[in-house]
Order: sequence, then structure tokens, then C-alpha cells
Amino acid sequence: MQPHELTLIQHWDEALDESTYYEILGILEIADEEAIKIAYREFARAFHPDAHPDASPELARTLRRIFQRGVEAYRTLADPKLRASYDMAVARGAIRMKDSQLPPQMLGGAKSLEDLCATLSAKLAARKADEFISNGDLSAAKRELMMAIVHEGGRNTELAERLDALDLAMFAKGQ
Repeated sequence: MQPHELTLIQHWDEALDESTYYEILGILEIADEEAIKIAYREFARAFHPDAHPDASPELARTLRRIFQRGVEAYRTLADPKLRASYDMAVARGAIRMKDSQLPPQMLGGAKSLEDLCATLSAKLAARKADEFISNGDLSAAKRELMMAIVHEGGRNTELAERLDALDLAMFAKGQ
């Protein structure tokens, strides 16, 4: 990691608690869905912990904190209802959504991939995807997760969201 990258990460960490979701993603309040998605991909490329494999444990914790805030920003701004609530909160001087306003998956209460499935065949594919993720094989995990979605009849939005997150992680790693 270059010294200027380390300095940039430290500046981000210092400014994080004073930044709105719009500032974190580097977009205007009038940004549309596509602009939000593009900004998040840029953010993920810069701050995803997997994009910095040589980071010290302390720097890795900092990167996780920054990245988690970016995920929070993206999920809030990408959801029209959450975004409207957030915009009202910002107008009242808030910078972040309160925990009571966030979906459970943003508070660490996320279910496992297997728990998100209804059919046995989807559960099996999801379990394999989790194993591949644990082993760092994101391409194989993506294949299994896609199979789980097929086994669910293509109608499992929570699995689709996890697939999007996996795609972002792969993008951040340059895969």
C-alpha cells in the first residue's frame, strides 16, 4: 500500500462520522439510481477490505468500518422509502439513520444464505455457496448462489440482494 493511500484512508476514517451518506458516496442529493450504483462501485473498489490484502490488522479494521458505512449509505439511498426517510432526517440535522429505521440485515442480524431458502435444493446450493465464500472462491460461490435462486423459482429477493453484494465484492477484488 502506498503512503498516499494510507493517508487517504486515515482522512476518510476521521471524516466518516461527520459525513452524510451522499458525501460518503460522493454524489449529489439529486442522484438517480444509476448514479448511486456507479458511485457505490467506485467506493467499493477503493475501500473493500479484500482490495487491500496487505493491510495491517488495524488498517483492515478501519477499512471494514469505512466499507460498512458505505454499504449502509448505498442500501439506504438505493431504497426509495429509506432514502425518503433519510432525506427527512438529514433535513432535521441527522447524518445517519437510526438503528430502528434500518433493515435487520444492516444491523448484523442477517440470515445465512441457507436460512434465506425455502426449498431443499436451494438450501443445498446456498450451503455450498457459503462454503466457497469461506474458502475465498467467490466465482464458485456465485455459481452456487445463482443455482439457489433458480431452485427458488427466481423469486427470492433476499438471495438476489446477496448475489448483488457478492458481485460487488468480486468487482472490488477485480474479478
